[in-house]
Formats: sequence, structure tokens, C-alpha cells
Amino acid sequence: MLRLLALLLLFGTCARPARPFDFPRPVDTTTRPVASQERQTYSYDEATLTFDNRFDGARLNELERRGLDTFVATILPENAPINPSPWYAMRITAERPRDITVRLTYPPETRHRYWPRVLRTDLDWTPVDSSQITYNADSTSLDVRLSLAEGVTYLAGQEIISSRDVMQWLSTFRQPYIRVEEAGRSTLDRVIPVLRMASEGRYGHRPLIVLFSRQHPPEVTGYLALQAFMAGLVEHPRIDEFLDRYQLMVFPLLNPDGVDLGHWRHTAGGIDSNRDWAYYEQPEARQVADYIVRKARRNEAEVLLGIDFHSTYHDVYYTFDDDTPPSVLPDFTEAWLRDIERRLGGGFRVNEKPGPVGRPTSSGWFKTQFNAEGITYEIGDATDRDFVERKGRASAEAMIEVLLGR
Repeated sequence: MLRLLALLLLFGTCARPARPFDFPRPVDTTTRPVASQERQTYSYDEATLTFDNRFDGARLNELERRGLDTFVATILPENAPINPSPWYAMRITAERPRDITVRLTYPPETRHRYWPRVLRTDLDWTPVDSSQITYNADSTSLDVRLSLAEGVTYLAGQEIISSRDVMQWLSTFRQPYIRVEEAGRSTLDRVIPVLRMASEGRYGHRPLIVLFSRQHPPEVTGYLALQAFMAGLVEHPRIDEFLDRYQLMVFPLLNPDGVDLGHWRHTAGGIDSNRDWAYYEQPEARQVADYIVRKARRNEAEVLLGIDFHSTYHDVYYTFDDDTPPSVLPDFTEAWLRDIERRLGGGFRVNEKPGPVGRPTSSGWFKTQFNAEGITYEIGDATDRDFVERKGRASAEAMIEVLLGR
């Protein structure tokens, strides 16, 4: 009987969900209506020129022809209020080479953010040359002049990386210490994947590090930095030693619905996922939070560090200020940032912005739920992709060296 009681207590403890927390600056994350874009094809000149949004990650709400070669694309958000960061992505198919102008137009309360990029057959994503861009006075529209080749051209604010692409990337890991699981399902029943790393699958009693990405769908550079970070981890010469002492959980796609629906920022529930870490009103935050808490308790694993990869207008690390009580890893952030500077060299200096625990973001959740160190790792929208790669790898290498000690 005593053994049965002990087992019940053990599993009851493991099943407890993540605790809610009253953040100083609360945010209402109850479900709000979302306006779905109609998936359709726009056909011109006897179907020798078409535009469409029939793919995951597309955003093209309306299209109107103006004159011979100018096409006005209306880009609308999923709902409002919302950050003024309009995401656009469309596919253009031409049967012959031709020059066209695409005018991107947004609602009056928003402004342009993402520099246009194009993808053509057998070529990489390329920013449109500035000589081909004309801003209109109020920044709610701009003209993009394109020289189309025969075939398909994608025009988008960033590289288009769908949930399918993320799952494909996860499938490339073959290391024996890595396994991929399903942490939960989104509002529209898409998989929320988690990659787990531990030596020989031993998760018990090993301190836990957690990585997040793609809470905001268009923030692709943050995801690219996470990919580089993972490459820096698995290729590090001390990775076996590191995984003898630590374990990792990596959530590369926290908002799969928003990513595939081409949302500007929100989930299918119409809310900012990175404001839902107080009461977990949406299934994405609730399931991920409960998954981490449950696994940590079951394995008696202390959560030390959470890093959430995002994108914004420039590179910056959001950390906690000196008025915030020390975490369980009090000296990590300073040592980590200095080591990143050393590895990148060339006079590089980290842009750090410390602040208090305020809104219910993921970094605040790591602090309030576990007293762990929480860091928001932001990469600029236009940061050179080679530098994103270098910085991501250097960040992983610095983490291993700092946590293992020199």
C-alpha cells in the first residue's frame, strides 16, 4: 500500500501543469477572431502571367492590375491590434521573360518592415536591389520592380520556411544522442516538435537548457540563427562531454499555424504567442510549458537556461537587469556574451539591453517558473546571412565552453 501511495504521489507530481504567474504587465491572451485569406490564383494575359498564394507561408489578400505591368498587392493582417510588421509572400509564374512592378500596400496604421527578397528556380533567396525599390511617402506601400525570367519567382519579405521545412530539417539529425518528439498540437492540429539531446538518452538529474524559435511567423532570421546554433552544438569537439553533464530541449516551431497561414505575428487563436506565458490561454504555450515542466519533474532535472530566438530591426540580446534577483545561473550571461565577442573578433561588440521581468514573455517565464536565466536572442531582419551563421555557431560554442568551464 505504501509503495502504491508513493507511485501515485510521484506520477501526480509529474502530471502537475506549469504554474500561472501574475506578471507586472499583464496581457490578455484569450482567443480573438482571425480573418483568413482566400487561397486563389490571379491570371493575366491569357494565363501567361499568374500570381498565387496557394502554398504554406503565403500572404496575398488581394491583387489588382494597374496599367500594363503594375500590379497592386493588398497585404492585410490576420487581426488587429497587431505589430506593424506586414508579412507578404506570393508566387509569380511567367511563360516568358518580362518586367513588372508589384506595389505592396498595407493598412494605414502599419508600415513596411521586411525588405523584399526573391527566389527563382535553381537560385538562392536574394534581396531585391535598392535601385528597384521605391517607397511611397507614408511608408504604407512601396513599389518593387522585378525582371521576371521564364518560370516561377517567389517574392516575399524573408525566406519562406514552412512547418514542413522545419520537420525536414529535424529529420536530418542522425546523432545517437538526439531524438525528435511531439510536444503537442497547435490550434489547427499541427505538430509542435521538440528535439531532445542527452548522452545515451539519459535525462535523469541532468540540468536542462531549453531553446525556442518561431513564436512570431515572419521572424526567419531567428530561426536561421537557431539552425546555426544547433550546427555549432553537434559539431563541437566537446559535445559528448557536454551531454554527459547537461541536456537540451529545442522547440524550433512554437507557432506552426501562424507560419503556414502566413500570419504577420499571431497564432490561429489570434494572439501573440510570446505574451501567453502567464496563464497559457492558447494550446501552444500551454502544451509546451506543461511538457517542459513535466519532463523536468519526472527526470528531476533543474532548468538552468532558456534562450528564445527572434528577429527584429537589428541584432540585440534582451537580458535581465541588475535589479532582477539572481537566477540559478547567475554568472552565465555576462561570460557568454563576452565569449561570443571574442569568437567573432574584428571589434564586434554585443548589443545587450537588460530589463526587468515585465510582460509574460518566454524569457520571463523561464525566470518565474524555474528561476532560470532567460535570454531573448534577436537577429536583425536584414543581418547578413553569413554573419547569422557565424554568430549562431559562435553562440553555441561559447555556451558549451562557459558551462563546462575552461
